[in-house]
Amino acid sequence: MNDTPFHPPLNQIAFSVVDLRRTERWFREGLGFLPAGGSSLMMSGPLAAKVQGIPKAASTCWWLVGRNPWFQIEMFQFRRPMAKLMPADFRPCDIGYTRIGAHVADFDAALVNLTKLGSTPLTPSVGERGRRRACVRNPDGVYVEIMEDDPLPESVEGERDCAAAMRSVTVSTPDLDQSVAYLTAVTGHGPENIALHRQEHEALWGLPGAVCKRAVFCANDVLIEVVQYLDPIGKSWPAGYRICDQGILNIAFGARNKPQHQQVYERAMTFGARHNAKPVHLPGAGVVYVNDKLGFSVEILWMAPGISDRLWGFEPLPITKRPAPDNQRVAATVRIDAPIERVWKVLCDQNAMSSWIGFDEVRRTRDGTPDADGYGAERAMRGKLGAMTEQVTGVETAERIRYRIIEGSPFNFHNGEIALRRVGAQTEIDWTIRFRSKFPLLGWQLRSLLQRMLSRMLSEGLKPYAEKLR
Repeated sequence: MNDTPFHPPLNQIAFSVVDLRRTERWFREGLGFLPAGGSSLMMSGPLAAKVQGIPKAASTCWWLVGRNPWFQIEMFQFRRPMAKLMPADFRPCDIGYTRIGAHVADFDAALVNLTKLGSTPLTPSVGERGRRRACVRNPDGVYVEIMEDDPLPESVEGERDCAAAMRSVTVSTPDLDQSVAYLTAVTGHGPENIALHRQEHEALWGLPGAVCKRAVFCANDVLIEVVQYLDPIGKSWPAGYRICDQGILNIAFGARNKPQHQQVYERAMTFGARHNAKPVHLPGAGVVYVNDKLGFSVEILWMAPGISDRLWGFEPLPITKRPAPDNQRVAATVRIDAPIERVWKVLCDQNAMSSWIGFDEVRRTRDGTPDADGYGAERAMRGKLGAMTEQVTGVETAERIRYRIIEGSPFNFHNGEIALRRVGAQTEIDWTIRFRSKFPLLGWQLRSLLQRMLSRMLSEGLKPYAEKLR
């Protein structure tokens, strides 16, 4: 082992997302991060499943970069196994990777852009102009702090021209001392005296008056904040939790050569971490996922400078240079002679859907939150395309419903969106479905069939059903 101490930078935060296109757009258009390619073939084979420790895992992965010289946002949309939704009552004090912080060049413009994308600040911003902070939740429920001031104690050399930089990730731990000791071992240094947050900031993410202990590590140009909440005490991971479930998947420490990588890996293992599999090495790169005693996943990677950065998402690339999770799209629009409140009630009444949706049977099998037909609700459906289960993934009252098929479908990456718009006393519905056929040669036939079904369902099902109700 190389005896020269090496302090690895934090060079990746990975997310498991429900709708890759939507989450990527949120980071790119909302905050200003830049596209950096992606991978599907590599992420769908036995190597990825081995590294991630998820049997038969298959996903499409996209990357984004910001001002940080060697850092990426990594987003996985899993088709196998499908990500479980983040619990509706998830709080930033709950155990896990719970929050990220982004420094933006234009604070006001970022908040306007995020509002357009459906993410409004949870509370009014805190701090005087020039040092304002706000917190929003991204499409996957992750708490994201927007920073007008840069929390790094010194400027970072080599930063690229970009509107945003990732500056922090927060770990909510049940044992601060153990987490600090582990990160000290892995990074080769202890926490530093950096005032990333004050007590008043806790209100930004919905925890006013919270009592906690915290420590901050500086891992090059990203800060790692470790917090143990004493009041309120956070819940542990949900039963059966896997890193492919919706939210922050893990963080990664990077090295530029194999000896440095081995040094960091051995530090983690000596401290008691366990790996999913032994390190995997490719030409010019290598990777391993390790898990500490508290269950936190950490990726340790190495990458030779140069072409590997471009191949593995650490350099900006045209937005077209990445594989699409879905490759088929159908859409239909209908104008309904009924007020939006009535149409919304019809759309949300899942147990009555068989009256208009064109399936022989529809029944709610799992209640949602906070309403039975809301977020997380599941419905079993039986019709021409067979039996399948749909799940509600997002609800914006009287405006939008998002859902996905989670079981029994001939599609992969099936995401649907129903958007409502008030037009005087009428309601306009835009219904969009995106998917990839499980049978590649049948993609266009399934699209054609689904397009006919959707158009007929809106014009001959939903429209007359909603108009006749009073």
